[in-house]
Amino acid sequence: MKLKTGMLFLAFLAFCFILTACGTSDAGTGSEGNSDNIENEEAGEMKPAVTEQDGTFRYTLDNETSEDVTFDFTSGQRFDFSLSNEAGDQVFLFSSVSMFTQALGEETVAAGDKLSYDLEVPELDLEPGTYTLEAWLTPEEGPAFEAKTDYNVQ
Repeated sequence: MKLKTGMLFLAFLAFCFILTACGTSDAGTGSEGNSDNIENEEAGEMKPAVTEQDGTFRYTLDNETSEDVTFDFTSGQRFDFSLSNEAGDQVFLFSSVSMFTQALGEETVAAGDKLSYDLEVPELDLEPGTYTLEAWLTPEEGPAFEAKTDYNVQ
């Protein structure tokens, strides 16, 4: 009986090692196609901005590189934004009140092109004053390209 229990334990242990080995990968693999693009982004050739026109805010990322840049995403969320008061305290975070699909995706920004998202700031019960609206990209890897602007509440 002890022999049978010991063999089952060893078989279970071997099975666990096999599963663990299947789940590990080299940290350098999986995004080789994105590595050149990230180097270009870090060179400062991707220009993020938040602008406001007629009460609508827009986050824009201009690709001023000479190559297409691809961003990989782990969900349907492509960007996020927040509002912070003058003390720097976050008073709103878009992703905390939103739901996103759980599907992998990617966005490619061609050389000389731009990626844009409208930011729908909901009606909030905020004290009058100047807040900071900060928006950023939410890729799986690489820089987030944050951009800020003022958000005034009367």
